[in-house]
Amino acid sequence: ASRDRIYGRGACDMKAFIACALAMAPKFRAADLKRPVHFALSVDEEIGCLGAPLMLERLDRCGIKPSVCIIGEPTDMGVIEGHKGCYEYTTVFTGLEGHCSVPERGVNAVEYAVRFITRLMEVAEELKGRAPADSPFIPPWSTIQTGRIHGGIARNVIPRHCEVDWEMRPVTRDDARYALDKIYHFANDRLAKEMQWACADANVVTHVIGEVGGLEPVPHSEALRIARELTGSETSVVSFGTEAGLFQQLGISTVVCGPGSIDQAHKPDEYVSLEQLGRCLEMLDGLIPRLCD
Repeated sequence: ASRDRIYGRGACDMKAFIACALAMAPKFRAADLKRPVHFALSVDEEIGCLGAPLMLERLDRCGIKPSVCIIGEPTDMGVIEGHKGCYEYTTVFTGLEGHCSVPERGVNAVEYAVRFITRLMEVAEELKGRAPADSPFIPPWSTIQTGRIHGGIARNVIPRHCEVDWEMRPVTRDDARYALDKIYHFANDRLAKEMQWACADANVVTHVIGEVGGLEPVPHSEALRIARELTGSETSVVSFGTEAGLFQQLGISTVVCGPGSIDQAHKPDEYVSLEQLGRCLEMLDGLIPRLCD
């Protein structure tokens, strides 16, 4: 801790909210709550929200359906009513290795990966024209971007293997379906068939790392009303993703509201201010009389 800030990896994203929730646990336990409070702690959110779906499946099987969910991602304690989805993939190209002096005798996995990335960029441009007229997001359209490409062993060897990590941030699920149809068609019906014409064992395989729908704004929802009353904050939307959409899909009224700023997340010297922690504790403390009624 230094200068009214607490530093550390994950301090604001989102250990701060978890710390506040756990600090409130004794007060929740001591109160005469008419409605229970559940803490839902998930793993691997950053690499595709891998833990939350398993947890939600269990909640559904056990018949546990909370009326409201507050996702404590860093929002400066603002109330977030909507955000884009987050779809993450790795596409793997398997070609045929050979000497670079006779490229026609091999299948260059890197070159096919480059063509695939070019198609991703083309579809990304098409998505700009599909932006809803009233989209509140910045940018207002669904986005696609390539985060990593890895392949080849030397400049004089036709590369047999190449991987492309890419993601999509759809405004709507319709956009996601539209983009994926075009991308899969190009990869499977065009690139893979071209590669297999030269080598039967060549292939293109796309692995789904995670497909998490966005949080769709629901005016006058119970979660929105409670969060606004407890924080005094206005509502807004963000372009980054959370697990909120997964809870919403289960029929749980959901908002995102937590201490710290996303501007400090995923950076060296990540921090959360004591002022933000105090505001979060006040919000959680304000839940108690509501849950005792």
